[in-house]
Amino acid sequence: MLVHICCSVDSHYFIEELRKEYPKEKIIGYFYDPNIHPLSEYELRFLDVKRSCDKLGIKLYKGEYEYEKWLKAVKGYEDEPEKGARCEICFDLRMGSSVEFAAKIGEKKLTTTLLTSPKKDLEQLKNALQKECEPYGVEFLAPDFRKDGGTQRQFALAKKEMLYHQNYCGCIYGLKKQKQDKSFIDELMSPINAQILPASIEARIALYKKVNLLEKKGIKFEIIRQKFLNYRLLSALIKLDKKAVKSHI
Repeated sequence: MLVHICCSVDSHYFIEELRKEYPKEKIIGYFYDPNIHPLSEYELRFLDVKRSCDKLGIKLYKGEYEYEKWLKAVKGYEDEPEKGARCEICFDLRMGSSVEFAAKIGEKKLTTTLLTSPKKDLEQLKNALQKECEPYGVEFLAPDFRKDGGTQRQFALAKKEMLYHQNYCGCIYGLKKQKQDKSFIDELMSPINAQILPASIEARIALYKKVNLLEKKGIKFEIIRQKFLNYRLLSALIKLDKKAVKSHI
């Protein structure tokens, strides 16, 4: 069985529950999520998905980051709300790639960990799975592991396993809508000199690389979150003899 994976918080619980329902199935993971923006966030989520799959003993394949293909697919739907038409197109694209890969490696069943996300529409996901799977003769599975307190158990498990819990679904348009009341969006900023800024995506990548290393060495640790003032220089200039000069700040 091939499982399309979106993120570790959704996949870890989903795969554990899937194993209970299908104990005889060999589960293979496929990370194909070209909607995720920016690229650093995509790499961060894959890093933690790989860590989760290693814990679960799941083989994981990484699909291509086809961001331009995704942008072209959703063109004209930039202002759609969450669970709107843009999400349907996005699901079709991701399930389409997943079923192609399933057929390529000889897997006869397909499902997706997106089904566990409380921010996603189950019917949209079922429709995408059915539409993309039928031409290939691949069986689609759409279990609802959210019900009967499943979402609460999912988040409790993610906290216990210290998985990376992102604060937005993934795409640039959803991110902009979610943070439209802010004057700037941290996730869309990066310094010219590639400096790793506090609380940035790059800082989280460094953190979860360290987490991965400590776990492999069997060293106990805790992740402690603390609030602090975090400044970003949004605009500035350098003057020489009262005249602005070209500069990087």
